[in-house]
Amino acid sequence: MELDFEPAPTQVASTIEFACSAEPEPSPEYEAALAQGVMRELAAADTDDPAARRSSPVSARVIVRAMSWHWVDTCELTFIRLGALAVREALACVAADREPQPIETRVRLIF
Repeated sequence: MELDFEPAPTQVASTIEFACSAEPEPSPEYEAALAQGVMRELAAADTDDPAARRSSPVSARVIVRAMSWHWVDTCELTFIRLGALAVREALACVAADREPQPIETRVRLIF
């Protein structure tokens, strides 16, 4: 995935816009899962990882520039977690006044 973050004016709700087509084909389920992870993290309401929860929400306009998934190795929970990681990286860039770094992770799911 490739996401761009722009600050939203004060008192304006966060938004997410898909400005791409997913590869190998569009997937409403994965787009919704990514949006859920992004929006929940921006709202500082990540209930899955209370240790990573921030104290205050952040408003942003998020633009998804690229998105891909695999027929076998992808699930909705992966996109939720990756959305949250992308927000954390964007906020770390602002806090440290640095360029974004690629997030390379293997999301491990235990059922």
